[in-house]
Amino acid sequence: MNPDLEQLKQRRLVWRGRDAARPLEARDSGWPELDERLGGLPGAGVVVIQAAPGIGELRLLWPSMGKQSRLTVLIAPPYRIGAEGWLGGGVTLEKLLVLHPDTAQAALWATEQSLKSGTCGSACLWLAQRLQPIQARRLQLAARAGQSTLFLFSPPTLEIPHLPIDLHLALSAVPQGVRVEVRRCRQGRPLAPFTVVMTEQWPELTRPQAHPGQGPAVQQRHAQQRHDGAEAV
Repeated sequence: MNPDLEQLKQRRLVWRGRDAARPLEARDSGWPELDERLGGLPGAGVVVIQAAPGIGELRLLWPSMGKQSRLTVLIAPPYRIGAEGWLGGGVTLEKLLVLHPDTAQAALWATEQSLKSGTCGSACLWLAQRLQPIQARRLQLAARAGQSTLFLFSPPTLEIPHLPIDLHLALSAVPQGVRVEVRRCRQGRPLAPFTVVMTEQWPELTRPQAHPGQGPAVQQRHAQQRHDGAEAV
């Protein structure tokens, strides 16, 4: 074998085809629409989520994070983390750790160490710049070593190159929750976009779902409720 290739293999920097065929244990997302189509969220791996901040991208993950027994680590969040929101989502503060590294490189290092520590069930990292394939591969290996899941949040405009990741979702806001576009899914087939309905869990942040049988009176009442204080995101 080529010595350079062998050296890369020993450093676990080589992507092997047989790795792609290995099934990954999934975790219940807590959302029937998402579990039905994707079989849940990866139990160990890297998930890229592209979304405008605050449209429900964290609410999509809270049910899954609330069920895990290990820590959720937030690395370099771009805004202040509101404790009430996480508590309302079912994530206890004792299982939440927020890190603010000084540099982007330090944030990557902290993320890798958290993932492979064995004490972290989920980690969230907010990307401000493109991730290099070798960096994504290191994070993926760390996630699998620690049996944890990394959620990489990216703005919608940031270009995501062909990275070694397990799932790539693009979210957009709709009145009933979030619309999910699956841009990449390991071991899966292309999926049509679908909506995760959050009206039951967060009625104050969503609008009731319109049904074909609803008459004008019902629709008018819903419109009045929205006018009285419900806010769509």
